[in-house]
Amino acid sequence: MIKPTIMLNKIMHKIIFITGIILAAPAFTNATLEVIGTGYGRTGTDSLREALNELGYTTYHMKEIIERKLLSDIHVWTALAENDCNDADALKDLFERGGWTAAVDFPASMCWETLIRVYPNAKVIHTERESEEWWDSFSNSVAIISTKFPINIITRIVPFWRAHRKMLNALSSFIAGKSISISDPGWPSMYKKEFVASYSTNNKRVRQLVPRRRLLIHDHSKGWKSLAKFLVKDIPDKPYPHRNTRAELIRLGQRLSLGAYLTVFVFLAITAYIIKNIWPVSVAETKNKTE
Repeated sequence: MIKPTIMLNKIMHKIIFITGIILAAPAFTNATLEVIGTGYGRTGTDSLREALNELGYTTYHMKEIIERKLLSDIHVWTALAENDCNDADALKDLFERGGWTAAVDFPASMCWETLIRVYPNAKVIHTERESEEWWDSFSNSVAIISTKFPINIITRIVPFWRAHRKMLNALSSFIAGKSISISDPGWPSMYKKEFVASYSTNNKRVRQLVPRRRLLIHDHSKGWKSLAKFLVKDIPDKPYPHRNTRAELIRLGQRLSLGAYLTVFVFLAITAYIIKNIWPVSVAETKNKTE
């Protein structure tokens, strides 16, 4: 006969085991994507992100990937860029797992054509600016932050930033329509023709493929009115946000550079300590054993 204490222990172990399985399972939400942004980065997507958040949405943006260190998302986007966004299940899993109800900016806008099919009831918001103006902003800000010393060192050492660099290469290749790398000599200016052509084509395809009833070509200068009306939301009692200006990106680059310098310093200090204190001992022990 099994003693009560033994039976109780077995029951408790089963409860703990089952609880562990439940806690380890993917945490899906009931969220569904309600707003899809189709504009390329540097068309006011961060201002739109903040505006959508103010209107009650939970908005996905490259900034969220970086600030939350969403490494698993980076792997998903890299794979999507490499297969032309032909994985609807991966997209649904990513957004629903995270509880996102809106998505703007790269890398999400890369896959907007798949997203509008996956979420047929979602509304579509497109942001754009004149092509040369866009290129000037893009090529002198987000396109080069990761290529500057010492950040370019960190993107080869720290796992998150290594994966982020790989994603940027895949994303850039997707946009340019050919295999390229942000490490290529002459980046990004040597690819201006491909990027500007892709940008212009994207602006045209949005108008061609998205039904007018689903689409808003959003002009940030007009503020809340058209956006709130399109989304059937009340106009917030605060100014429309204007975020992620070039000056803000410069400050971001400076903060990332400071962190990169510290990381490089720590890495070099640890390497120097190992060479000075641990390596000689290890060599000596190996030599003694062989003798």
